[in-house]
Amino acid sequence: MKRRDIGLFLILAGIVLSVANVSITGAVIGTPQSNSLSLVVVILFVIGLVLMSRRDKNYAQEILDQRLYVDDTRELKKIARKMGYSLMEGYKEGTRVYNGNEVLTVIPNHRKIEGKKTVKSILEVLATGGSSFRKRLVRA
Repeated sequence: MKRRDIGLFLILAGIVLSVANVSITGAVIGTPQSNSLSLVVVILFVIGLVLMSRRDKNYAQEILDQRLYVDDTRELKKIARKMGYSLMEGYKEGTRVYNGNEVLTVIPNHRKIEGKKTVKSILEVLATGGSSFRKRLVRA
């Protein structure tokens, strides 16, 4: 479950509890049970709002924005894992980075990556989620 879904669930649970806590006759005023339930409703509502408003971090975009240079392949793999991509090692060209079934890019096997353009293109792919491979046109 994503954070937004959990946040929405907590907000809805808070609304249901607050509606269930309403007294129609008004004969019950400020009993300890209704006061503690109101506190729980407020806490659920606030936590739900925080979870819904919080956005997922895009680590690769932050590195690009700060113009940092990452030349260590282990660091690039960590960034890809943090962003939720799956990695599959064991290929001759390097570690493949997957978004579902689609191969996004390949992180080379050697420890250090030579050239800023290679690192920048890998980070751009991780930030956008689009494949770095050319799409083949199928001719009919």
